[in-house]
Amino acid sequence: MPVIRSDLPALVLDSLNYGESDKIVVFYCQEVGRLSALARGAHRSQKRFVNKLELFTFLQISYSKSSAGSLFMLDEAELVNSFITLRTDVASYQVASIIREYMLLTSRENSDDDQLFQLALWALHTLNIGIDQRQVLALFMIKFFDVLGYRPDFSVCQGCGTNPAEDTAVFFNVQSGTITCRNCSGSQGSGGLLLAPGTTKMIMAVQHQPVSRLSRFKPSGAVLEQMLDCSRRYSLNLFQRDIHSWRALKDKSSG
Repeated sequence: MPVIRSDLPALVLDSLNYGESDKIVVFYCQEVGRLSALARGAHRSQKRFVNKLELFTFLQISYSKSSAGSLFMLDEAELVNSFITLRTDVASYQVASIIREYMLLTSRENSDDDQLFQLALWALHTLNIGIDQRQVLALFMIKFFDVLGYRPDFSVCQGCGTNPAEDTAVFFNVQSGTITCRNCSGSQGSGGLLLAPGTTKMIMAVQHQPVSRLSRFKPSGAVLEQMLDCSRRYSLNLFQRDIHSWRALKDKSSG
């Protein structure tokens, strides 16, 4: 039975050439999740696709599929927001690329997660309006783990089972996604990454807020750097793959 969908909100995650004039475009869509569709004539100056299939673009798409096993066909694409800043500002582009890589790494065709779509859309929109790029990335990562079901537990020491005091630093274990207090970690801090009290407090607050309220948080200084560091290390252990775009961002910030 033919499949037809119209006016579906979608973000462009990737595209690749297919033959001389066509493209296969990878979207992440509301209600549907990841979707690959063939855009016929995308290399030509066709009004329906010109300047609409760039990375990060927010569209409303219409697509169809004639039979089981065939490719989805992209019939129409209406531009909602090109997020132009993401292609003109280097730091914004780098952070958007990190988000894109994580979306491609963890999503599968037709496996929808509306929370993930809303999170990605929030991040791209927030970057586009000029919010600090590293803040956006830190907040995205904390909620990203949460949405995927890999939320780290910062509330209880895995060694003694106590709740660390609010003014006490803890150690984060990237293998288990848990924390240990100073007593259980030992004097050498062998339990993992040292996190300041403000960092764990910020992370737990972000974990318990919906995507619509993420912009309320403004991590900075050591708290921001620790959030980014533990997120990157935790994701590396979790997915067993580093993110190329994150290396570029780190090199730029180090320089």
